[in-house]
Amino acid sequence: MNVVMQEKDILQDILVLEKDIVKSYGSFLIESSCPKMRTLLNDNFKQSAGDQFCVFDAMSKRGYYPTKDATDSDVQEAKSKYCGIQKNMKPIMGN
Repeated sequence: MNVVMQEKDILQDILVLEKDIVKSYGSFLIESSCPKMRTLLNDNFKQSAGDQFCVFDAMSKRGYYPTKDATDSDVQEAKSKYCGIQKNMKPIMGN
């Protein structure tokens, strides 16, 4: 049986893999205490995040991954939400 994957399916598979790679590097990075290892993991994390965005961008441009721009209200709501979380964490972190 010959199965031929369409471009959309291939890009979707690559996107899922790239997301998993970024998550893994992020997890490894926050668990590392060795400065040289942290630098290596951080560099790889940034590269992988860039690769993931390239795949996402290719999908978006082809109409395979529709998105909508956030309104000013959406941005302000997210900012307020995450600023609140950050303020609540400061006493825990000792900052």
